[in-house]
Amino acid sequence: MSKPLRDLEPGSVYITISLPQTSLAASTATAATGTRFTSNFSGASGSCDGSGSGGFTSSPFARDIDIATYETHCAQDFTAQEEFAWGLYFHRATQDGLWYNLRRYHHYDLDNSRGAYAGLAPAAGLFALDRKLMMLSPRLQHRVVGLVRVLRVPKLLCGELTWYMDWLALESYATATRSFIWVTSMFLRTWHHFLRILDKISIVSHSDAAAAVAAYGAQFDVNLFLREALCFAYGNVEYAVGGQLPRPIMKSVFGIDLGILAEA
Repeated sequence: MSKPLRDLEPGSVYITISLPQTSLAASTATAATGTRFTSNFSGASGSCDGSGSGGFTSSPFARDIDIATYETHCAQDFTAQEEFAWGLYFHRATQDGLWYNLRRYHHYDLDNSRGAYAGLAPAAGLFALDRKLMMLSPRLQHRVVGLVRVLRVPKLLCGELTWYMDWLALESYATATRSFIWVTSMFLRTWHHFLRILDKISIVSHSDAAAAVAAYGAQFDVNLFLREALCFAYGNVEYAVGGQLPRPIMKSVFGIDLGILAEA
């Protein structure tokens, strides 16, 4: 079962769920008038266990939310605005983190990329890539709804994780069509890469690594993961609109700790 966490943990990767910039002003106005937030996706109704704590368990409604259906309800085409902006935050240590986000191109961006990588030419895609070095936690950002922890690695591999996520983000953002699909793909590819790294340095055996790949590959279900994340987001979005800080953290039921016990 997923569970709330109190603090950010070094060597951990979190999926950040945020209000899109274009909807932030409208959300603030909604809060000011006392209007209740409602999701764009009616299929989420009645399918979440728990409340703002992010509780999630398997239930008869576990497959209510299908990623294809969710996209159809929330965005009619590739150019439509997503309900949430999904990003990845890598917490390396106190006051030291990297935050990766996709910023949708607008017509005035086409001749001048304003991404975090200097000199990065606009790609023939929908998004620019923003990579920010964070001294302050994303939990203190007003547009953030919450963070979902999906991966944790030993401190000795934080340098490896930094360059790999930098490389993977640059390689993958140009073809992204939805930020949720992009962050999920980033997480899965990063997990798979680091399991091979741990195998090479004998933190886990080759047989254990192969077994972990097979077991997790059979366990992971993108629809259940989407449902878990949306239950958490819908339970906390009104607090985000109201300005409550810091924003909550949840450990995903699909989250993975790699090599942590061996490190201790």
